[in-house]
Amino acid sequence: MSRIYENKWSKYLAGYYGFLQTMHIFFLGRAGLILMQTGRVPFPASPPPGGWDPAVLPFMMGMAAADVVAAFLGIIFSYSLLIKKSFKPLVGIISLTIALSSAVVYLVGTLPAGAWVHNPISYLIVVLAFSPIIPLYFLLVRRTTEKKEVL
Repeated sequence: MSRIYENKWSKYLAGYYGFLQTMHIFFLGRAGLILMQTGRVPFPASPPPGGWDPAVLPFMMGMAAADVVAAFLGIIFSYSLLIKKSFKPLVGIISLTIALSSAVVYLVGTLPAGAWVHNPISYLIVVLAFSPIIPLYFLLVRRTTEKKEVL
């Protein structure tokens, strides 16, 4: 068994990540359903005053698609580690890399649009919810560089 499984913080972070990504799938699915029914794009965090510029919507849809991939891989990683007791660091690193990249792109796109200034609580909730994945990412990277355990 991998040492990452013996570390309580790693187990908590992996469990939290699996839960977070399960909720992320739920919210993305809900947003997709609303989009199909109404044509309106409901992002969990509120838009800037005046709404989202129509030119950025295809870009945000692409990010949502990447988020779906990251979420499913994150669920597989967490399930494998916590339930199957099988350490799959490559799956976790790919999922976390996609999730963190998406978060940075989302930050860069929404901050200048003024969405954060007008909706600070909703954006703060998103930042706080996803912050615990950063130490999990570094734990996985450190663990995989210590020993060649890649699948």
